[in-house]
Amino acid sequence: MADLAAALSAYLHLIARLGAAPEVVDERRALLQRLLARLGRERRDPDAYHAAVDGFLNDCVAGERVLAITCAREFYCFWLDDMQKVVEATARAGFSIHNPAMLVLETLDDLLALMRSQRFTRFPPSLGLYLGKLFEDGTPDEEIRRRESLLKALLFLLNPHPVSNTSYRMAVDALLLHLPDHDDKQQLRLLVREYFPYWQAFPFAHHRLAGRDGEPPAGDGAKT
Repeated sequence: MADLAAALSAYLHLIARLGAAPEVVDERRALLQRLLARLGRERRDPDAYHAAVDGFLNDCVAGERVLAITCAREFYCFWLDDMQKVVEATARAGFSIHNPAMLVLETLDDLLALMRSQRFTRFPPSLGLYLGKLFEDGTPDEEIRRRESLLKALLFLLNPHPVSNTSYRMAVDALLLHLPDHDDKQQLRLLVREYFPYWQAFPFAHHRLAGRDGEPPAGDGAKT
């Protein structure tokens, strides 16, 4: 357990050095200590980590789960004691320094209904450009509508939060929680990876002028 405590300290020290506020660090420490209580009994391999994370997430209330997924993902390489992966993740801005409160409702239909009730239409140019490319490529209308609905839900979740690759990943995690079916989750993962370069290249004008970081959402140690 001493090794796990050292790994936790190293992770928290890194995000603090990157700019995470003390309250961000404290919230993540509290969550990860709950994960460490499970990991202390496990061997250090991916299957054991994923099993411990699954149990950890099941014990989280809905409002904790997106941040818990982020913590588990980012802590993974520290738990493995793989400093090469830590360096690589740091270089591509793979560690988040904010704890945005992502909206999580019971179902995707509930989320879309809330979006419509708020008359939310603040979608960046990237959405129209991506959907237009699908149309040009001959994608069936039904499939275009399916992807449009999912991406609008993603952008609705992203709207209140800092525009960054880490916010994008966390919004994807939040949207995945609205999809109970494994195949639907896999299709969403493919969709958000395909859309990410559009989202990054064609933001709102004020975001483009301000600049932002960006890496595509990657495979990781914590999965939903």
